[in-house]
Amino acid sequence: MLSLPTELSLSILSYLPFETLGDLSVLCHPWRRFMKTHENTIYHQAALSHGYVSLIGPTIEEAARRYSQRSIGSVNSWKDLCLKRRRIERNWSGIGPSKITVHQGTGKNVHRIKVDEKAEYILTTSITGGLLVTDLQDDRVLWSLPDSHVRPYAHCEYGEGFVIFDYIDGSKEVWRHVPDWNDEEAAAVVSEATPTPRQLRVSRTAAERHGTESIESARGHFRPWAILRSPLTTRAFRFSYPTLGAAGWDCIFLWDVRTGTLIQTIEQIQSGEHNNGGGAQDQVAAAMTALDLLGDINYIEVSEKYVILCGSHFLRLFSRATGRPTREAWNGASLVSQEVVCRRVPMPESPEVVIDEFIAVHISSCGSHLAGLMLSSRLIIIHDFERALQPDVKVVDLSIEIQLGSPCLSSRYLAFENGRISVVTKTGVYIIQPDWLSLSAEGDSPPKVSIYRVPVLGDTSCLGAVSCLQVTDTGLFLNWDTDFLPTEDNDGALELMNNAFYNTLSDQRRSASVGNGFPVTLVDIDGKSSML
Repeated sequence: MLSLPTELSLSILSYLPFETLGDLSVLCHPWRRFMKTHENTIYHQAALSHGYVSLIGPTIEEAARRYSQRSIGSVNSWKDLCLKRRRIERNWSGIGPSKITVHQGTGKNVHRIKVDEKAEYILTTSITGGLLVTDLQDDRVLWSLPDSHVRPYAHCEYGEGFVIFDYIDGSKEVWRHVPDWNDEEAAAVVSEATPTPRQLRVSRTAAERHGTESIESARGHFRPWAILRSPLTTRAFRFSYPTLGAAGWDCIFLWDVRTGTLIQTIEQIQSGEHNNGGGAQDQVAAAMTALDLLGDINYIEVSEKYVILCGSHFLRLFSRATGRPTREAWNGASLVSQEVVCRRVPMPESPEVVIDEFIAVHISSCGSHLAGLMLSSRLIIIHDFERALQPDVKVVDLSIEIQLGSPCLSSRYLAFENGRISVVTKTGVYIIQPDWLSLSAEGDSPPKVSIYRVPVLGDTSCLGAVSCLQVTDTGLFLNWDTDFLPTEDNDGALELMNNAFYNTLSDQRRSASVGNGFPVTLVDIDGKSSML
């Protein structure tokens, strides 16, 4: 290959595994000289082909700023960056080391968790009320709001230095990280969304308590930015900078948190015409007249182009451009329960209809892929989901269905960050890694998927109590009773948990018929699972 033009050789090398690049350096003297001479170019192109940078233009310093110090530390070359990113990938796949770390500073009553690895802090709300910001490294409390201000079981959203939580009257408070504060931007907040005297009062008290004296000392400290009030009661809300979406029974409200402006209202979200792409699904959906409404809103996801709602009956996707459903909801009946094997299984002409419930949905950071979690611990991955908006493309042809443990036990939480999907069910904590780079340009074949489980987090009582899960570049964060972590001298407990998990793999789905004759999936029925 050394006889080829240099540019062609460099292009070929950019697609090789990093381990192979290292082998070439010790293969022979000519290869050693070639690799040494072109090392920076080789690893710069490798970083691009492996997805570590998105453009060829950035310098190594600019590329490194994409990652946290916790992730890569300091880097001085493209080779250094590639090797450190590769090491993290190996750790996520179980090949490299990983460990359980306990953060005691958050307290034992954690309800929601948000993590900012670049700023190196953790935000948590509590089942008893209050908000805490703790240092990611030394676990000390950096800043807090009292339980008299943040309600018990408050939901919390975070992104780009903005933290948002709901007040007891249904309004949403927006606070901004002090080091990111900008007076001109704060002055642009509309009058109806300016912080309330109550927010300002508790902010002064928090600043006095935690010593917010300068920008340098204010890491992890926040100031009130806005108060967002919706015209109607809302249930679920989700923040994808700069948009906050909140869903009520029959409407969606979207705000720009930078100004506090209500930028869009989408109405009549409960109704819609069925259009599942033709065939048996249309006939099935048309017959389900008793389930035509979206139902109770379990979750909302917001992206630049779409809003997705998880109802108790459907998953429905709305275009932000038109405010209308892009197509009728994707419900559990449109996907056939099937064993996960390394081959494609064709969908039957007349699929069995079983009503299952979506509890959460997320869109990948690139905006191309979708992951939905169902109550019966089924994960649905739809790659290049926008293709399903075309009339000649069926959702099932773009979908992967994965049954995570027993279908008799419920799922708890879903996260989708950095290309990785993580799920907590009552049978375990899972990390699902699709190989997005293996997708063809046509998208005809689904991505290859690797699935990992965290055996030490297998206690069923703790799994059932998980109320939040966050995945960062280097770690997975969830609330857990640390008294139930197996110790090194207690291998028996880990063996019992592993045996209980593998016993659930033989569980069969349970269902009961409802008034319209369609079976509804049953979960968490005592004595009906091998793990109970």
